[in-house]
Amino acid sequence: MHVFVTGATGFVGAAIVQQLLQDGHHVIGLVRDPDKAAALIRQGMETRVGEMTAPASYVDVVSSVDAVVQAAQLSSAGRFTEKRKDRINRADETMSLALAEACLRDGKRFLYTSGCFNYGDHGAEWIDERTPATPSPLGEGHARVVARLSALHRDRGLDVVILSPGFVYGPGGLFKASFYDTLRKGQLRVFGRGQNYWSPVQVDDLARAYGLALERGQAGQVYNIVDDAPIPLRTLVDALTAAQGVKAVGSIPPWLMGLLLGSPLVESLTSSFRVRNVKAKESLGWLPRYASFADGIHPVLRTLNGG
Repeated sequence: MHVFVTGATGFVGAAIVQQLLQDGHHVIGLVRDPDKAAALIRQGMETRVGEMTAPASYVDVVSSVDAVVQAAQLSSAGRFTEKRKDRINRADETMSLALAEACLRDGKRFLYTSGCFNYGDHGAEWIDERTPATPSPLGEGHARVVARLSALHRDRGLDVVILSPGFVYGPGGLFKASFYDTLRKGQLRVFGRGQNYWSPVQVDDLARAYGLALERGQAGQVYNIVDDAPIPLRTLVDALTAAQGVKAVGSIPPWLMGLLLGSPLVESLTSSFRVRNVKAKESLGWLPRYASFADGIHPVLRTLNGG
């Protein structure tokens, strides 16, 4: 297949591109800076330079491919305020709806990257794709886009498949910046008691789900992409420190972290999402190579530690 992947040099996007290339697909990757795509270009990716908020810079690509994968997210540095959250959400909505309209026009498949923050805080209760969306702050934008895309499928026949990853970890992205790097600096802390559940997924396991969804995903459906073992945040952080051979870190009140990092971010990270992956396994034939964070953290750390 010929596939157009947005956010191709991002943490998740690059993993998707590499998986699709390994599967034998031809990939056009949307990038802001071609220099950052050098490694992917050497592997066979073709590039298109464009900006999320400028649909004219990328929508014409849709007619030349078989499917589109939306994996882009606007980069925005600094404290995570409501204003910053809204800017990120507007960029996602602008890009996603423009691509959806182009896919409708040209009869193409559209894979949208949502997230498990859409479900909101459900404590220790299990979440699956039938759970209503009561989003945490970081899930509000995705929830709105998912509702629009679902309506386009229902009313106009958009061939859309929605993937909802959990906490994506690997040798980059949020995990490296907010866990690995802060631990090395001696700054890592658990927000509150850390009894809220997270549902992790290793980045390469997530990428494999995209390859399967291109071929097997049912139009109009949502698939949660998480590993087999949701884990309390305190247990996750303790697994990281133990794997690095350092002592357990302390905790910090969420309200204080909200002052430092921004309340929308901290409110979302202290929510509890204990998510099932049964539908992705049964419908897509997806199986995570790393069934738990405890399984997946060691190879990630070997890469980050230069081993």
